[in-house]
Amino acid sequence: MCALALLSAAGLAVVLLRQTQLSVRLEKLDARLRDVSERALVGLPSEVAASRMDQQGARPEERQRSRSKRSWGPQGPPQDDEQQDMMMMMTYSMVPVRVLVDICNSTKGVCLAGPPGPAGLPGLDGMPGFNGTDGVPGQKGEAGVEGRRGRRGPAGEKGDPGEKGDPGERGEKGETSNDVILEGPPGPAGPPGAPGPAGPPGPPGPPGAPGGARNRTHRAHLHQAQTSEGLTHAVPNDDTIVETVAVNTHMIPPEKADCIIKSLINPRNITKMTTTFGTWMQDAALQDDERIWVAEHFSGRVVKEYQSIASLQNGSSNTLDIKKFFQGCGHTVHNGSIYYHIAGTFKIGKFDLRTRKLYTLAIENTLYHNLSYLLHNSKTYFKLAVDENGLWLIFALGSDESIMVARLDERTFSVASFINTTYPRTKAGNAFIACGLLYVTDTKDAKITYAFDLLKGKAVNMSMDLRSSNGVLAMLSYSPRDRHLYVWDSNYVKTYDVHFLSDD
Repeated sequence: MCALALLSAAGLAVVLLRQTQLSVRLEKLDARLRDVSERALVGLPSEVAASRMDQQGARPEERQRSRSKRSWGPQGPPQDDEQQDMMMMMTYSMVPVRVLVDICNSTKGVCLAGPPGPAGLPGLDGMPGFNGTDGVPGQKGEAGVEGRRGRRGPAGEKGDPGEKGDPGERGEKGETSNDVILEGPPGPAGPPGAPGPAGPPGPPGPPGAPGGARNRTHRAHLHQAQTSEGLTHAVPNDDTIVETVAVNTHMIPPEKADCIIKSLINPRNITKMTTTFGTWMQDAALQDDERIWVAEHFSGRVVKEYQSIASLQNGSSNTLDIKKFFQGCGHTVHNGSIYYHIAGTFKIGKFDLRTRKLYTLAIENTLYHNLSYLLHNSKTYFKLAVDENGLWLIFALGSDESIMVARLDERTFSVASFINTTYPRTKAGNAFIACGLLYVTDTKDAKITYAFDLLKGKAVNMSMDLRSSNGVLAMLSYSPRDRHLYVWDSNYVKTYDVHFLSDD
């Protein structure tokens, strides 16, 4: 026990001795730290000034020397270990020195810090960093409040022209209209009349047979040359040789001396159609042709061909493209051709059913568009008609409200004469021609209220009930072939027997 006590006392004495030596060294270290801190504070302004000079454009060599000087401290380059220690503390731990002193003081003189390491070499400027990648675009912000409208620029200045646009697609090639007129030289003069006491010469002979074709559209102008009989004759405006047909009472067939309609009897429904407007036709010149042609609606380009009445009732048909759009419900079929108004123009089309060629006839200065209809109930500007005397055209002048009638020469497809009926078109519902007389219905198509003798050039008193005023009467057309009146009335196609006064 005594030995252990002696050893303990010796150990304690050694510990006390070491503590005393450590306290002395700590006091010396504290003094050195205070001295280093004071020197660092004195050298700080010079460091800041040197840094500013470096930023304002000092050369690389000067910046390197300045950096080395800053590592030396305020007293020049280090000469011994103590100065090297001061350099290390100032260069790498200038700011945290007081913090270390406070830590050491808080430990009552015990500070576990090793001796400073050797001074390092001055560092070199590092390489510039890489450009950072662009971030993901942010979401579009909400539109700001609309600012005040700027002042208007000086007047008269024009903006720069815009860039030229891309060319549009090329349109389809239009159809070629076969505007060919078949005509020939005039025929020889007719023989003189039979000799008598004071016999006049015989009437002129008929026009010659059709000759060669011409690539032109025949045009007819109305020159209002009123004759003593109230007839107006057409004067062609080109070199087409057309002999004007004299219109007089001698053209009335002897057996039809009185062709005024007495009554319309035996109405018969043929079939019901799917459209309110339309036209159905037979060829009045061909007795053996049982075909029926139907143009549905008041505008279109297709005509249906039925082989007979039974085919019409069964709905079995072929379709024909007549090359141009038709307008209205005033078409007709005569001697192997369909005659119709070419929509949007002042032309009449003649479509040959055998050759599928289209011929045109221009009737200028007429009403043909802008809803100024000749017959408003059927949306019709031009109405074709056929009777015992041939082919007729009913229309209205653009400068006159009166109904006009033109007599057509079907062989040359030209106008032989014009006739002014003096009846206003605004009072007409529909119209047809039978045995040389024009018949006109009232605006409700309930009665025939007006008649005009086209061969004598005078009006005829007429009043006859036709139908009830219900529904739409789209078509009235007389056929000299069977002396029937063809009707398109409220989706039904029907016929009436025409009874003349001469039939009694």
